[in-house]
Amino acid sequence: MSAYLRPSFFIIGERKCGTSSLYRYLLEHPSVLPGRRKEMQFFTKGSAHVKAHWGEYLGQFPALQGDGKVVLDWPELDEKGVLYEERIDFTRDPNLHYATGEASADTYCDVDPALLKSCLPELHLVLLFRDPSLRAFSHHRMLGRFQEEGRDLGFAVGDFAEDMRLEMRRVAVGEKTPCITPGLYAQNLERWRNVWGQRLLVLFTSELDDAEIFPKTMARVLEHLTLSAHPYELEQRYNQAPSLAMPTQIQEELREFFAPHDDSLAQLLGRELPWRQA
Repeated sequence: MSAYLRPSFFIIGERKCGTSSLYRYLLEHPSVLPGRRKEMQFFTKGSAHVKAHWGEYLGQFPALQGDGKVVLDWPELDEKGVLYEERIDFTRDPNLHYATGEASADTYCDVDPALLKSCLPELHLVLLFRDPSLRAFSHHRMLGRFQEEGRDLGFAVGDFAEDMRLEMRRVAVGEKTPCITPGLYAQNLERWRNVWGQRLLVLFTSELDDAEIFPKTMARVLEHLTLSAHPYELEQRYNQAPSLAMPTQIQEELREFFAPHDDSLAQLLGRELPWRQA
């Protein structure tokens, strides 16, 4: 039976917060190799599936030893926002020691942190937060693209403002929704911290977007993941849809809706949120 590198890092989310970009930045490090796919979504399938398919999951990562090419099937957006898949080859040096990991952005919201801990207790986790109003807008646009591609989402994606007002009403009565719920960051943070403690690093998306602080941000990430120092400069973001402005009225409504949740998050983190400082 083949032996595989066990993942030592995991970017657990949140969706539309820059997980794709951070994963690609990590793959620029000379000691990091990818799994076969960035977004495996393995643990979202539940404990029974994880137990039944554990060997298959580990088989998605590079062999423990070897040389030659390691292949990553990378989902990317073109200039029109259409999703396509790009195959990227990484050349492996048999004389180097490598680390590997993955990034499944829905993990933070949809996975029991204890399940992940029971399977891979040695992991170091990274979590990204973004202005939840902008995150919801980006998420809704993504779902709209999926709908246009003919995917069965189980619900209809319509006008953004109408959909968000409906979601806000549903969340207010305790329901889980596609775009609003993932932006309620504070409600999941304590359960992840209680299980993972200092192995969980929380970043803001803006810390990856700002070219001036980007090198320091990546240095923090590498230190957290116990990887050696590596020089970084901000060159591009990945899996990013074409720019589109959110309608002002619904943006104000969303920011008002998220305000108490943002206050709770700021208190838990012990720091101001960049999207609340303007």
